[in-house]
Amino acid sequence: MIDVMASTVLDAPVASVWPHIRDFGAIGDWLPGVKSCQIEGNDPGERVGAIRRVEMGDVGLIREQLLALSDTDHTVTFSIIESALPIWNYRSTIMLLPVTDRARTFIRWKGRFEARPEHAAAMQARMPTLIYQPAFDTLAARLRGR
Repeated sequence: MIDVMASTVLDAPVASVWPHIRDFGAIGDWLPGVKSCQIEGNDPGERVGAIRRVEMGDVGLIREQLLALSDTDHTVTFSIIESALPIWNYRSTIMLLPVTDRARTFIRWKGRFEARPEHAAAMQARMPTLIYQPAFDTLAARLRGR
């Protein structure tokens, strides 16, 4: 298994950040490269088991399933169930924690997956730097009102 992680501090309280993360169908609002995102069927975006279809500009369709959502712990866990990426058994958790200094939010996105040796290093480098961190940057800009 390959572990990847990125984290940052956002200049907004958890109560302002959580609605963006909690809505499983809203990732297209803050993940760069998303052409479209929709929840399949009639499931609401907060129902565990819901599946979202994310059309990415560089890798095509990714289907992800919501595995856990906690309003108490401010965590969302999901897995990739279909993708052209050269990985499998992908599971990740986005977690928010309050930073009491100036009412900010610590956000961590942690993933775990398997990949063939020839793809492992590239995917391990790609996730935190080309997916997770740009998502945090976009989320920070949205929270600032840009």
